[in-house]
Amino acid sequence: MGAMRASYDAFNLLYAVSLILFFIDIIHPRRFVNRTALVLLFGAFVLDTVFLFLRLRAYGHVPVYSRFDVLLVLSWLILLAALVLDAFFKVGLLVFFVNVVGYASVAFDLYRPNGNIHYPTHMADLLVVHISLAVVSYACFVFAFVASFMYLIQDWLLRAKRWNQWYFRLPALERLDTYAFRAVVLGVPTLLVAMVLGVIWGKVVLGRWVILDPKPLATFIVWLMYSVYLGFRLRSGWGGRALARFNMACAVAVFLNFVVVNVYSNFHHAF
Repeated sequence: MGAMRASYDAFNLLYAVSLILFFIDIIHPRRFVNRTALVLLFGAFVLDTVFLFLRLRAYGHVPVYSRFDVLLVLSWLILLAALVLDAFFKVGLLVFFVNVVGYASVAFDLYRPNGNIHYPTHMADLLVVHISLAVVSYACFVFAFVASFMYLIQDWLLRAKRWNQWYFRLPALERLDTYAFRAVVLGVPTLLVAMVLGVIWGKVVLGRWVILDPKPLATFIVWLMYSVYLGFRLRSGWGGRALARFNMACAVAVFLNFVVVNVYSNFHHAF
């Protein structure tokens, strides 16, 4: 347990310092600061991977049965995607803002792991897939939220004719709109499959349909909201500003679903 705690503490330290350096680079751009921040971010990703591996070895199953573990996996996915995006597309501000959300998810349960739930059945494998796919969809929606948020900032700068460093460092509106759209395109079917597997697991393991539980109902509403977003995005005549705002409203629904609705669910108290 000592190695696990040490790796987690080091992960949090590197993650926090990298974000501080990214912020400094935004205010006063320096290549050395930016490169150092990226190196530290990669180090945080490695330590996050090590910590997840140690929990896997310690508990004997994929660590996704608690809110702490789910948020940790979510931060791992965000780190991985951010590093890959920066390597190929050089979107520094997107990397910063996305990882602010990623670090916030870790800090949400900082040093307060909620333990694990053990299911004495081989169908726990199905539950692992269900939770893992749900986390992947959440990561997609985080990227969509950040892209839409940046879109609104860039749109405001354009309309206000503020040609400052934020304007020149933010990606073009079309690119931000495309990033958000593609993230939602990936997140919507992933969440749908996760919901279907969750219902199947409930029927097989619990012996009943769980679709009337507050959590599945709220998740379906979230999925429906993002599906509406896709429908509007594919229609002509809808402006990017309105869609960006609606996309951010969808992200708020995801947050409320994860934080608030779980309290009233009969099957998600661990989260």
